[in-house]
Amino acid sequence: MQSVSDKNEKLNPFPFYSYMRKNSPIEYNEKADIWNVYRYADVKNIITNYVDFSSDFTKMPQPEFQGDGAFRRTLLSYDPPFHRYLRNTVSSAFTPASIQKLGPRIRNIAKDLTDKLIDKGSMDLVRDFSYPLPVTVIAELLGIPTEDRNLFKRWADELLKSIDEAIETGDRRGNDRTQRLQKEMDEYFEKIIAEKRKKPGKDLVTQLISAETDKRKLSEEEIMNFCALLLQAGHLTTVNLINNCIWSLLENPQQMAKIRSNLPSSPLLDLTIEETLRYRSPVQALVRFSTKDIQLGGKNIKSGKRVVTWIGSANHDEAFFDNPEEFDIGRNPNPHIAFGAGIHLCLGAPLARLEGHIALEILLTRLQNLEFGGNPKHLEPANGSTFLYGVKSLPLRFDASTI
Repeated sequence: MQSVSDKNEKLNPFPFYSYMRKNSPIEYNEKADIWNVYRYADVKNIITNYVDFSSDFTKMPQPEFQGDGAFRRTLLSYDPPFHRYLRNTVSSAFTPASIQKLGPRIRNIAKDLTDKLIDKGSMDLVRDFSYPLPVTVIAELLGIPTEDRNLFKRWADELLKSIDEAIETGDRRGNDRTQRLQKEMDEYFEKIIAEKRKKPGKDLVTQLISAETDKRKLSEEEIMNFCALLLQAGHLTTVNLINNCIWSLLENPQQMAKIRSNLPSSPLLDLTIEETLRYRSPVQALVRFSTKDIQLGGKNIKSGKRVVTWIGSANHDEAFFDNPEEFDIGRNPNPHIAFGAGIHLCLGAPLARLEGHIALEILLTRLQNLEFGGNPKHLEPANGSTFLYGVKSLPLRFDASTI
């Protein structure tokens, strides 16, 4: 974990990943009491095997991961059968048909954001576009005020930092900051849920209140936890996807030219989103817990150990990707696991892909001669978790399109 902690290594962990895949693909960090896994086959095996590698931290022997109130259970931290119930209950809002209906609204939001800055000739992509777009979409989906988005960002940044510290140290007890943040979020969503019970709408919170599977409805806590999860995971990964996409294209002008030559409906848009997901995966790692003593790659992992699966490394594995350190928007096939795999495959992946597609189309169509607004060597990693990959700020210069 220390190896990707400073600024340069956070923005370019790939040489380290390459070294670990070749020399120590399954590594035990004695200080943190963590196993780190770097190869594609091992990572995919672990994240699809919920029997031996669980997401449910309450099953683990370490008391710091059991019910102290700091770790809140969400869809991501349940195993079957209850995971299946939860996912079935909320999945109706994330069907391909449901997501496609959001397309026109996402497009209007993206156009409105570019309208505000197109005559300026410069922007900070993070501040002016890639953050407000997905957080507005998620807020509208949930039926909560978009003007609270700065509050959402503070919660997300601080909670991610706390989770990172917990993974590195293994100690979640006495985390007053996390408890305080969770209390704030609970009080916020309690008010939202109470309002929706009195005055139902066409939003996701209303759907969650009325949803029923196997004659059981979601509890108040389960609704709050899902709202919090969607607000954090549902926008931060998309923010980084959009940033990483433009960043990668600017570093590869020949790839940028290929897309521009076929806009606005270039089939390369979707391929570019997929290659960005592989090349600069917004989520770099997932954590699992071993449920029994198990052997993996010749290593003996004891029951109850945290296992960090490095998706960012797996998506650069030479055994599965030709020339993995090249950003190639024509890559096909592209079996990346940026959204995870198995039962915990990201429920919001279709929404993230749609937002990414529309964002890329709008930006490349409306902003001509796009270039870095500063020295790209001076980019800084986004605040928050080591497990999320992106930049804090991305200054750009451009000319307004005549289209």
